[in-house]
Amino acid sequence: MPNGSDVSATVTASDIARLAGVGRAAVSNWRRRFVDFPQPVGGTSTSPLFALTAVEDWFDRHDRPFSVEVGDRVWQQIRGTVEDPRLGELVGHLGGFLLHHQRDRDAAVGLLGEPDAAAARLLGPAIERAAPDLPVGFPLIWEPDWVPIARSAAAAADRDGHAALFEVLRVRYREVYSRQVAETPPAVADLMVGLAGLGRMAGELTVLDSACGVGGLLEAARVAGVRRLLGQDVDPTAARITGAGLLLHGADARIVAADSLLADAFVGGQADVVLCGPPSGQRAWPHDELVDSPWWGYGVPPRGEPELAWVQHCLAHGRRGAPVLVLMPAAAASRPAGRRIRANLLRAGALRAVLGLPLDLFGAGSAPDLWVLRVPGDDVPPAQVLMGLASNDPSTVQRAWSSFTDSAPASEPAKAAEPGGAVLPAGFRRMPITDLLDGEVDLNPRSHVLVYPDSVIEREFPAVREEFLAALSSLSALTPSIPPPGISSPAKTSGSTAEPAAAFETAGAAQPAWVTVGQLAKSGVLTVLTAPLQTRTDAGDLPLLTAADVRRGRGASGRTGLLPGMLMLRSGDVVCAMAAGRIAAEVIDEVGAVLGPKVALLRVDPERLDPHFLAGSLRAAGYRAAGGLGVGDEEGLGSRSGGMLSRPDLRRVRISALALAAQRELGADFRRLQRLEKSVREAAELGEEIIRVGYLGVADGRLRVRGDPDSR
Repeated sequence: MPNGSDVSATVTASDIARLAGVGRAAVSNWRRRFVDFPQPVGGTSTSPLFALTAVEDWFDRHDRPFSVEVGDRVWQQIRGTVEDPRLGELVGHLGGFLLHHQRDRDAAVGLLGEPDAAAARLLGPAIERAAPDLPVGFPLIWEPDWVPIARSAAAAADRDGHAALFEVLRVRYREVYSRQVAETPPAVADLMVGLAGLGRMAGELTVLDSACGVGGLLEAARVAGVRRLLGQDVDPTAARITGAGLLLHGADARIVAADSLLADAFVGGQADVVLCGPPSGQRAWPHDELVDSPWWGYGVPPRGEPELAWVQHCLAHGRRGAPVLVLMPAAAASRPAGRRIRANLLRAGALRAVLGLPLDLFGAGSAPDLWVLRVPGDDVPPAQVLMGLASNDPSTVQRAWSSFTDSAPASEPAKAAEPGGAVLPAGFRRMPITDLLDGEVDLNPRSHVLVYPDSVIEREFPAVREEFLAALSSLSALTPSIPPPGISSPAKTSGSTAEPAAAFETAGAAQPAWVTVGQLAKSGVLTVLTAPLQTRTDAGDLPLLTAADVRRGRGASGRTGLLPGMLMLRSGDVVCAMAAGRIAAEVIDEVGAVLGPKVALLRVDPERLDPHFLAGSLRAAGYRAAGGLGVGDEEGLGSRSGGMLSRPDLRRVRISALALAAQRELGADFRRLQRLEKSVREAAELGEEIIRVGYLGVADGRLRVRGDPDSR
């Protein structure tokens, strides 16, 4: 156990996986396999907490790699001290303390020498005196059990540096609240800084973010060399974290905790660059209070267009000619209510580019667009705007922007098609403003760009082709050889009616050759479970298995939060979803996900029923009910319109009554078929991809398909 570690530090299973460099499934596997794995010391049954020191000892005993940096140790101590809703408050307090410790180490250390209760009373006022440039509006009160964390933070800062330590805490906080704390992804923040041209004379510029959150955009600007940073956010905790992080790096930063629309702290065109990722979809933004605002130079925003209010707010705060980059929901480019403002932005030359960003850069939901604007000056308004669909490689966007801005004078049409013209990368297009000023003023780049940037044909087509051919080869190898007809049916291979009775341990009477799921449930062989009706599928910290996941044979893609009665999936559980006359059934291998709505969970006794046999039998029953080959109507299921199965039908589904050894043999066959099914699905997806890339390549003139088109 490392010296100085604190017994209050705790870790979640996700933390253990991250620190050990493995997936969460490995941690779950260790918990099952090793009787000496540490027991939870807190948390809940679905999200247990483990003592960090005990986990470290376990990894030492088993000679497994497990690295806990100093900053991570302080973070885990925070997690073990406060509940998740108060993490931001404590991180903000530690940011203020680290600033006090950085500016007056002796005074800060002297306070830590007091008893915890006394130190807690003194720390808040002392930090405010030592760091008056921190945002106001944040609570001053420290709690006594936070003082030991401040002592750990002071020791860690002496070793690793104040700014580096706080950046670890900020990043960890952002990871925990990635769905609640809106922050621009680092790759997008770097892209915005690059498009704003902050690499040139950055140290002399002032950058403003009017919805700074926990400071991602301003931090990217600081890294680019900007020293004068202005920010505002309605959340005092977010403002405190942003201010502390920038000030610890020595930036000239002024961060204000207030609503930028109602209590603007930076009146007038003060900023050389404005970067902003404003809140999206605000239903209660102060429309009525701002009707007479001086910002509306392009039109009063309708009540349903809060994002266009933020665009004009940002433009009003930049100097003439200042670049203004704003993240906007994709719908804002084409909503009818905003077309007049969009048209005015185009006519004034304020809008320079609309770039669709890739979904992979964002944790959840749809990806926003990046609007690149400029505060109009005295020059002639430009004649074109850049439309683009950005790839995952930010350098492509930089090249497109450089080509667009350098290709022709602002008032002249570009001539990219002529010799010597600057050619844009795939996925980007110059659009004449006159072509956009129609009845819709549609600025959605997806409506104007013909070639998508993720189809870099010269590189992608050969790679997809090779993957497709490899999948076909694998598919051929996996296709089973089917024995000739004439073997005994499953019912006859069971030998006698007594064997199924022994297999499923029902009450001594002779069993039929088939048994229903309901009968197995009554006899205790399995349990049928469903998720609580209130289960959410779109937000939360826990992975959730949806019906679509089961049907597509993939891992959990949904998210949910803690809920009484929720079901955590275990290894060996059978999950099934019913739709369109089919039963999709899978055996759970990776644990840790929550059961989602419209998914049935069958938890079996593995000593009496093989889960792979059950899953395969359910899938076969679905094919029978849908009118497939084999058995006829199963208790009326096949007579339903379209072969649809409802959840109550699941208990009436019949499967073969076999001894456990015979079940396992058939279960192995079903697993082979499942691998074949996944290979077929992969080949089909790659086939669709190669056709898509082929069509785009031929249409764009970068691919030729050889051979006789009429040959077979």
